[in-house]
Amino acid sequence: MDNPVESFFLHVFRGEITESLKYVHENCVFEAPGPNNVPIYGVFNGHSGVRNFLAILSQLFETENFKCIKSAEVDNYIFSHGYMQHRVKKTNKIFKSEWVLVCQTENGLIKSYKMFEDTAALQAAYV
Repeated sequence: MDNPVESFFLHVFRGEITESLKYVHENCVFEAPGPNNVPIYGVFNGHSGVRNFLAILSQLFETENFKCIKSAEVDNYIFSHGYMQHRVKKTNKIFKSEWVLVCQTENGLIKSYKMFEDTAALQAAYV
């Protein structure tokens, strides 16, 4: 598997966070744009930022379904489209959304990670 995004997700969902970081550039920027009253939205820098991002995800959600439907690579970009379903731990509500991920890579590592999802649906499930 030489797609670093697929490898990253594989290890994240196995709970292998240290292993997942082997596919992430040390100076990466992870971005999840959305309303600032939902803790997962924001900008996370470097390996420590990614660890924080993943910790917040596990604190907020019980993942019930997460799949990548299609990925395409062009030059040093990876574009992925998928579906996710999470149970929000705080409210016990379900958040469902298609998602699009745009990653830029450098030397085979994720340098930039931008996730786009239905932010209104998550905000509704979070409150």
